[in-house]
Amino acid sequence: MMRMDGSELAARYAFPPNRLGYCGKGSFHSVLLEYSRGKAGAGDLRIELCRFQAHHAYLSLIARENGLNPFDKEVVRAFWIGNRLLESVRPGALRKFIAKDLMKGEQAARARKLCAHLPEGILPHHSFNVLYINFVSRAVPRTIRNFDSCCITSGKVRSVSGDSAIVMRDSIGYDSGFIIKPKKSAVSLSRGGMRFLPDVEKGDALSVHWGMAIESLSQKNERLLKEYTIKNIRAINDSGVARRWGR
Repeated sequence: MMRMDGSELAARYAFPPNRLGYCGKGSFHSVLLEYSRGKAGAGDLRIELCRFQAHHAYLSLIARENGLNPFDKEVVRAFWIGNRLLESVRPGALRKFIAKDLMKGEQAARARKLCAHLPEGILPHHSFNVLYINFVSRAVPRTIRNFDSCCITSGKVRSVSGDSAIVMRDSIGYDSGFIIKPKKSAVSLSRGGMRFLPDVEKGDALSVHWGMAIESLSQKNERLLKEYTIKNIRAINDSGVARRWGR
């Protein structure tokens, strides 16, 4: 993949959970493969990405609150990594989003409870969907291990062997509240015929989603990812919502 626009960035992060059957449609994998071979375009990716109900809803919320397009690269980066666009999302808009866009129908009662207990200062970063919403899909077991796998974390490469790497990464844990702690992990560089990073070396900083390396991170994006993840963790912990995971 040579061109990194907002559609490709969104597709990269969407790929690992889609491969696990958690979100999106089965056709997404083949379209992404065709895109990587230059046989499909960004428009084809966007058609598939619109079928990721929760993902597209978050991008639309951030875009709407900032007067941008859902697949603007900065909108996509705001959701997955974090940036100033998140600060423009009003608490009232976030509550309305939960009830009207993210959850409806049979999950309406759950949506009302989440809106009623919305932590002060929380932002619609991807960590919000994992650690506060605790997943929209019922296909994913709600465990600390899965929260860690799903949250985007950054890691420094210790070694590379073929299609895998050992990284020391930030990891989501629990100790009377959510915490971030260092953890050595094996990370896939290739999955389902897709490899986003052809050249990975010791010392590289990577983002990780469901055990797969997604992109190389600049120092700025490493900092922003940690900053917005910690911001949401603090908001959740201060609200007392996280205490149920200690039972």
